Amino acid sequence: MPKFTHLFTEQVFIARRAQISGTDKFLASTVTSAYAHIQQLSDEATSLTEGVYGKTFVFWCDGAVDVQEGDKLRCGSDYYTVKASGVTRRDFGSFDYKKIIVEKQ
Repeated sequence: MPKFTHLFTEQVFIARRAQISGTDKFLASTVTSAYAHIQQLSDEATSLTEGVYGKTFVFWCDGAVDVQEGDKLRCGSDYYTVKASGVTRRDFGSFDYKKIIVEKQ
């Protein structure tokens, strides 16, 4: 089974908000890190996702990576938020991957 991990060149840290106590207190804790490929979303695709051109990106990563809607991603000094309905699991033969639509903060 071939792996295409050589395409995933950027290390991404994934953080998820979790309620710690009470109703208004949240803590962002790092869930995991993964390697991904990052690309700016095209103008047409940006309008379909109701994003802002220049701030909407797509991440591709391994299918086993735990990413959910609303997660915060950090790549280098840039921060991104996973958009609503932005996580799609796909496969290409034996290659299982996730397509993640994010908005740069």
